[in-house]
Amino acid sequence: MVLAVDIGNSNICIGGLAGADYRIVFTTRMVTRPRCTEDEYAAEMKFLLRRLEVDPTACDGVIVCSVVPRLTGVLAGACKRLTGKDALIVNYALDTGLTFKVDEPAKVGRDRIADAAAAAAHYSLPCMTVDLGTATTYNVISENCAFLGGFIVPGVQTSLRAISAGTAQLPPIAPEPPEHLIGANTVAALNNGAMFGTAAMLDGLADRVETELGKPLTVVATGGLAPYIMPCCKRKIIYDADLLFKGLALIWERNKP
Repeated sequence: MVLAVDIGNSNICIGGLAGADYRIVFTTRMVTRPRCTEDEYAAEMKFLLRRLEVDPTACDGVIVCSVVPRLTGVLAGACKRLTGKDALIVNYALDTGLTFKVDEPAKVGRDRIADAAAAAAHYSLPCMTVDLGTATTYNVISENCAFLGGFIVPGVQTSLRAISAGTAQLPPIAPEPPEHLIGANTVAALNNGAMFGTAAMLDGLADRVETELGKPLTVVATGGLAPYIMPCCKRKIIYDADLLFKGLALIWERNKP
């Protein structure tokens, strides 16, 4: 089994990739704490893996995908303490099955690389992926497996926190699936604005990308809020909760030591 670690701004997701096809056999998560040490993360990971009855010393390897640079080495070190293996760190220079048609490929988010690699391998191209996390990231992959770039906007929960913090009368809320389009009270107006606004943006960007590429576009969404957003969309959206881990499995298979 390969231990896969995705270091995000809000959470660190850990997955197990097993078998010849590196299927995902478990996932778990812990809160991202930038000040935590290697020892602290190793202890927390050991506790989580023990609860899942996973023996880290039996892992064949480790792959780490990070958008928090100061934690990349910390988590790689924690994983080595647990598994005895050096981590493969995701970056654009690895064999991902993609070519990069962007100005600065070294600055492309590692999570975006993993999402795009998975989409290119598993879905019809051209394709646009939408990852609804702390930031909502859109990646566009051409019919020739070229990463063309995309869009980055504040995530749904990030936007809701910002508007609550910056106004006197708008309360903090947790997003929920909307019952109606038009919000009949303040909470519903905030929630529906976030849900339908994100859906309208997704539909609109997909339509414009499709027009620019001149070919039918596959749209794949991932992230915890995706099932809430998709029913609000007008166009067909494919949901893949494990898109990023599928990308890490593919990258490991192509680059394993």
